[in-house]
Amino acid sequence: MPPKTKKVGKYEIGQTLGEGTFGKVKYAVNTETQEAVAIKVLDKEKIQQQNMGNQIKKEISIMKVVRHPNIVQLIEVLASRTKIFIVLELVTGGELFDQIVKESRFTEDKARKYFRQLIHGLEYCNTKGVCHRDLKPENLLLDQNANLKISDFGLSALYTGGDEGGENANRTLLLHTTCGTPNYVAPEVLEDKGYDGKKADIWSVGVILYVLLAGFLPFDEKIMSDLFRKIQAAEVQYPAWFSDEVRDLMGKILVADPNVRVTISDIKEHPWYSKNGTLTTEHILGEGEDEANGGDSGADSSAGPSGVASPPSATPPSISDDRAQETIIRTQSEAGVKKIFQFKTTGDEGSIVERLSVSLVEMECELKVTGPKIKACKMTGSGMIGVIVQVVKLEGDSNMVEVRRGKGDIMEYSKFYKELVQNKIKDMIGEVVEEVVPQAELGGDDDE
Repeated sequence: MPPKTKKVGKYEIGQTLGEGTFGKVKYAVNTETQEAVAIKVLDKEKIQQQNMGNQIKKEISIMKVVRHPNIVQLIEVLASRTKIFIVLELVTGGELFDQIVKESRFTEDKARKYFRQLIHGLEYCNTKGVCHRDLKPENLLLDQNANLKISDFGLSALYTGGDEGGENANRTLLLHTTCGTPNYVAPEVLEDKGYDGKKADIWSVGVILYVLLAGFLPFDEKIMSDLFRKIQAAEVQYPAWFSDEVRDLMGKILVADPNVRVTISDIKEHPWYSKNGTLTTEHILGEGEDEANGGDSGADSSAGPSGVASPPSATPPSISDDRAQETIIRTQSEAGVKKIFQFKTTGDEGSIVERLSVSLVEMECELKVTGPKIKACKMTGSGMIGVIVQVVKLEGDSNMVEVRRGKGDIMEYSKFYKELVQNKIKDMIGEVVEEVVPQAELGGDDDE
């Protein structure tokens, strides 16, 4: 008898797509419209333990405000006694950083496409009084048409102040919380003297542009004090393949003094940015359609499914048919560093868990082992990275091992993943599982 499908409101819950500090992101289907969505499932107890209640409320309030074709859309928020369910647009193309890892680096034309979409989304955020404060390639997703979507507004802040150049433009709130990933944060953020979030975001998009074109970070010292010094001095070396135009643009973005740093308007007027035309009409129309519908539509239960990206399939998605979920996972895994990697292996559960644990400890990970599930984290030069490894019993003597990427820098995880899969546990890997196992079969997963 097949396991009972889990349901939250009108949504049937399926495969886990990702896992973070306070919960998981699940694939789900709206049973009324058959639209596929992503649901961020947050544990209320964990949130309270970390005093993060206000932070979560802020993230939700910000996501209600920002509705734009280059920003992941909030559909609605539901809650139970123990969980918060944030229903989001399902973005099926994976992370932008996965593509960088796959291609090593982008051409200037390809980088310009994504940079323009990033600037377009960020400019819209600014008009709504929002700065992101944690812009990095891991928070930039791609939809099924390879268009960029800004995600993860957990560190965002609302500021007092109007549109750039408007009558309230000088009423800027100085932020005092040091947020973001060290390699991408602006010099003034590190100084902890208060900073303008809009100007700090400009620095971050400059670092992102550098990574798109170079395939590596401009500031990547292993010793944190050296990293901070290099960022605060804005010491940047450009690879030989960078054109003079893009060097000129970056030289105006990666400026230590935020008051001298260029604005979004300046960036849009730069020759490199405007080369080969501007954004396509469909992206411009996305914002116009939102305004025509009343701008901020809120996030109540009546929120429609507009903007929800369905899996590329000839038939509507459903939880009972795992092909839709498999498509999502496979699409997100094509870059070589898989978000979820599953393989068959032999031996009993205990010996497999022990072997995996030994390998992870050898890789300097801290472990939390609960039965067949291992949560591991490792401190790297770019911060903490996480991985979840789980053993699932199959028929006979066979078991399946699932390796799922957690939070952390994708470049560091790429190195970690290759060392683990291609070296440490290479001899354990039998048949690579093509089909995604339904979440209900994994056991020990009581999020809903």
